[in-house]
Amino acid sequence: MKIVATATLLIVEGTGQGTRFQIGRRRAGIGRGADNAVRLPDSEASRFHAALEWAETGFVLSDLGSVNGTFLNGAQIDRQRIVDGDQLQVGQTVLLFRVVGVGSSKPLPVDLVSGAEDRSSIVSAIDPPEGRRPVTAAEAGTETSAGSSEERPFESVGVSESTEAEALASLAALYRISEEVADPTATLETILQGILDVALEVVSADRGCVLMVSRESGLPVPRVYRGRGHMRDSRSCDDTMPVPRSIVDVVMMQGHGVRTSDAQHDNRFSGGRSILQAGVREAVCAPLVGRQTVLGVIYLDTTTDVADVMKTRSPAGRLTEESLRLLVAIGRHAGLAIDGQRSQQALVKAERLAAVGQAIATLSHHIKNILQGVRGGSYLINLGLKDHDEQLIEKGWGIVDRNQGRIYDLVMDMLTYSTDRLPAWKRADVNGIVTDVCELLQARAGETHVCLQCELSERPREVDCDPEGIHRAVLNVVVNAIDAVEGRPGAKVSVTTGIDSSAEWAFIDVEDNGTGVPENEMPQLFAIFESSKGARGTGLGLAVSHKIIGEHGGEIQVENSPGAGCRFRLTWPLRTAEPEEPDEGAVAIES
Repeated sequence: MKIVATATLLIVEGTGQGTRFQIGRRRAGIGRGADNAVRLPDSEASRFHAALEWAETGFVLSDLGSVNGTFLNGAQIDRQRIVDGDQLQVGQTVLLFRVVGVGSSKPLPVDLVSGAEDRSSIVSAIDPPEGRRPVTAAEAGTETSAGSSEERPFESVGVSESTEAEALASLAALYRISEEVADPTATLETILQGILDVALEVVSADRGCVLMVSRESGLPVPRVYRGRGHMRDSRSCDDTMPVPRSIVDVVMMQGHGVRTSDAQHDNRFSGGRSILQAGVREAVCAPLVGRQTVLGVIYLDTTTDVADVMKTRSPAGRLTEESLRLLVAIGRHAGLAIDGQRSQQALVKAERLAAVGQAIATLSHHIKNILQGVRGGSYLINLGLKDHDEQLIEKGWGIVDRNQGRIYDLVMDMLTYSTDRLPAWKRADVNGIVTDVCELLQARAGETHVCLQCELSERPREVDCDPEGIHRAVLNVVVNAIDAVEGRPGAKVSVTTGIDSSAEWAFIDVEDNGTGVPENEMPQLFAIFESSKGARGTGLGLAVSHKIIGEHGGEIQVENSPGAGCRFRLTWPLRTAEPEEPDEGAVAIES
């Protein structure tokens, strides 16, 4: 069986927050240098700070002799295995490590049995915690099947005073559960697996599973399964875990946590593939109580060999009333976590739809203005053709040509912003790129009475970059500067190239003598569709430039003087080695 393993690193704190890097089978460098697969615009990170690579036991994080050290979950390390959910810190940047795509298509080894196979004897139950009572499956109209289980009265056990040791142990367990559900980036399966792991440990059960009510069928279906490492392998049946439907139904319908004990000694379990054959000695089952409804159940049991069951008529029980009370509390936490995760998904979906709507509205308005210009120019061309008036044709064509350029720029900005890509690295003359940008915009600057100047550095003339990307990034920033000073007396925009004093960064400065950026607009300066130009701006230009420079491992620094102008510095690290080839493949683990 082949299992596919890939990973991601998500910046959760620091510059570039929200950026996600895909980690594949090849060694991934982490650092400030542009040669790294994970490029961080962090001045406190070394150029080649750390590396993440696959080893036989999993992913391994190594420090590469960095100045400020590499930290894993708050502790400085040299080389250490990294697992799903770990946080690493490089300089001032904190990244979350996630393993994705791990597993196979094999279904969970959980069988929801019914009929004569699941007539378990419920010996005690615990009511849900006090507070708002959830809607049970019966009240919500959820389909459940009690099979042929006989209704048997059971004792409702109230919550008694726990000993101090038990209370502290329960508090520690709930604290660990809170940590499991607190991660906003975790998937539902990850949350449930973490909860189930803790539950198995603190309740001392052998195996367990979580069943959730399917939104499609309304029936409980397995979502996660776990077995403890010490569980015996000498069971008389296969590895499938039978879960009595009668127990699940009672918990779902009544909202109680229940405990079954010594089910294998009940005379109803004879013949066939019974729970006796699976070796179940005792089990606990608790509802996953959300804010409004019961969402599913968490089920734990203990197992033993059939021979041991036959020898011992009264095996010592490991699942006590305290175990059930703790599992009920865990179920409440899990239910709230599921509700929260679903609410988060709904919120993200709503925000995504709102962003799509905003994009459509903004782009439609801008495209409409461009098309109106094209129609106006076309009208003048048609008049000129009818009257054989070349001046009118030339005037109309000038309008069409300008709007053609506007629609081209808009489409290119949209494509650039919407696509995650690695720069097409080449040795390029930065002075030549800036000169070409200034020549393209001289006519526009002249029309708006803006003086556009270039001040070019003599060293070095060529650096590694994506020439087309840098060209578009500079073009957008210069256009923004020209628009900012339009109509001001003595309007001026200057573009400067150079290398910083440490000879590690190339930079391009774009400075204007306009009114500057209001302080309240600075936090949204590079946000998409944020524009102070009204109908003239798309809100794409600066966002695209920021993205391109970020892909180079650099950043755009802004020196703002309200009322006296603004300077944008586009800076990216110089490269000293060949880049790492992008690796989009996954690690294949043979098992």
